[in-house]
Amino acid sequence: MNRVSIHRRVQQLLPAGIETCGLLNFGRLPGQLEQVLLDSAFRGRARGRVVLRLAAETALAIQRAGLAFFAQSTVARAGLARQLPACYGPWRQIAVSAAAPVTGMCAAGEAAVAHRIGYCAIVQDRRGWLAVLPVERLVVYGWWA
Repeated sequence: MNRVSIHRRVQQLLPAGIETCGLLNFGRLPGQLEQVLLDSAFRGRARGRVVLRLAAETALAIQRAGLAFFAQSTVARAGLARQLPACYGPWRQIAVSAAAPVTGMCAAGEAAVAHRIGYCAIVQDRRGWLAVLPVERLVVYGWWA
């Protein structure tokens, strides 16, 4: 499976409205940014994660609307392997530590933001989670099982 295929498949796990424009990273071990998100939001460790680039238009819309942007973002576009689409629990806003470097995840030359706000939700079956960082233009989908 190539990067384009992975991006397309993961995008199906996202609710409509959360648009992405590329795959940045994927793997089994969480990096520093994902660990900060987990510590801030979920108090647990992920088994795997995929990081996508948030589309610029979506990032701007989230920055303008804040948590209200996610009011209708409760069901994934589609399920994988003949499963029903995932249903997400309530979205919440989190503050991501300024100490967490973002440069490893972002394009070269992007600076870390001093005060970052993210948004996260857990899949209702508790097998996965989704975090969105609009300023950094990142979407992180992770799973525990």
